[in-house]
Amino acid sequence: MSNKARIAVNLLHVVPGEVGGSEEYSVGVLRAFAESGSKEIEPVIHASEAFFNEHPDFLESFPTEIYKSDGRNRLKRIMTEFTAFRLRAKGVEGVHHFGGRLPLLSPRPAAVTVHDLQPLDIPENFSLLKRLYLKFVLPKSIKSTDLVVTVSSDVSKQINKRFEISEERLRTVSIGVAKIRTEPPERKGPPIILYPASTYPHKNHLTLIKAFVRLSDNNPEARLVFTGAPGKAELQVRKEIEKSGLDQRISLLGRVPSQQMKEIFNSASIVAFPSTYEGFGIPVLEAMAAGIPVVAAEGTPAANLLGEDSITVKQYDDEAWSVALNKLLNDKDLQDRLVIEGFKQANKYTYQNSAQQLLETWHQLIAIRRK
Repeated sequence: MSNKARIAVNLLHVVPGEVGGSEEYSVGVLRAFAESGSKEIEPVIHASEAFFNEHPDFLESFPTEIYKSDGRNRLKRIMTEFTAFRLRAKGVEGVHHFGGRLPLLSPRPAAVTVHDLQPLDIPENFSLLKRLYLKFVLPKSIKSTDLVVTVSSDVSKQINKRFEISEERLRTVSIGVAKIRTEPPERKGPPIILYPASTYPHKNHLTLIKAFVRLSDNNPEARLVFTGAPGKAELQVRKEIEKSGLDQRISLLGRVPSQQMKEIFNSASIVAFPSTYEGFGIPVLEAMAAGIPVVAAEGTPAANLLGEDSITVKQYDDEAWSVALNKLLNDKDLQDRLVIEGFKQANKYTYQNSAQQLLETWHQLIAIRRK
C-alpha cells in the first residue's frame, strides 16, 4: 500500500483526437509528472477505455480507474462524474478536474483547470445548447472550486479581473514542450508558411490568405499550408482560397496525424499565427522549440510567448502581415535571429517546469484538506 498522498485526476472529458489542445496539455503535463519521479504525491487517473487505448503508457505510469464511457455523450459523462467517479474517488487527499468545470457534488478539496474563457468571450463558436450550458457552468465552477488552475498567466489575470478570484486560489500550470532542438532543421523544397489552427472565425485565416496574395508575386515558389480541424469558418476559408486564385499554392489539410504534423513542421519556413484569441498559443511554443521563426498577432497570449527580438503584427492588417512575412522569407539573418530567440523562449516552457508547478498545486490542494 502506497504512503503517498493520492490525488484523483479526472480526465473523463478527454475524447482522444477530439478535444485538441486540452488532451495534448493534460497528457503532456501528467507524463512529465510521472517522469519526475515524485515520491510525495500519487495521482490516480480516472479516464475512459478509449483514453487508455490511445495512451497505454498511462497504465504503467499511474494507478488508474477505467470507465467504459468514451466521453462523447456529455449527459452520460455528467452522470458518471456524479455517480461512479464520486464513489471511486473516495479517500483521496484532493481531486483535480482537468475538463474546465466542477462536477455536481464533487469530492473536496477540488481544483479545476480552465484553459480559456472562450465560451464567455466568443459564445458564437459553440452550439446553442453548449453555449447556454457553459455560460452557467463555467462561472459557477470558477467561483465554487477550491483552486482554479490556468494554463497561462494571461488566463489567470483574466479570471482574477473578471470574477474577483483571489490570487491565493489561482495557480498556473503552464503548457510546455517535451523537446527543444538545438539548431533549426534542414529545410528542402519551396518556402512554406504554416498556420496550424482550426478554422474558427477568431483564428483569422482570412487575413493570412489576403496577406499571402499580396506577397505571392514576389515569392512565386512560396506555399501557404493550413492544418487543423474544420470549424465554423471552414466554408468561408475555402471560398477565400478559391477567390485568391492561388488554390494551387494554398493547402487546407484539415486535422492531420501527429507523425505527419511533425513532418510538416520540419518543412515549414515560417509559422504565421494571426489568431486574435488564445488561452496560450501552443503552436507558437511548438514552433519555437522546433527552430521555426514565428510571426504572431499583437496583443495576444501567443505574442507574449515571443522574446524581445520578435515580430508581431496588427491582427487584421493584411498589408502589414504581407510586409512582415515577405521580409522574413527573404532575410536569412532575421530568420536566424528569431530562431535563436525562439529557443531561448521555449526553454522557459518545458514540461519539466509544468510538472513542478503541478506538484506545487497539489501540495496546496492537500494543505486545504488538512486545515
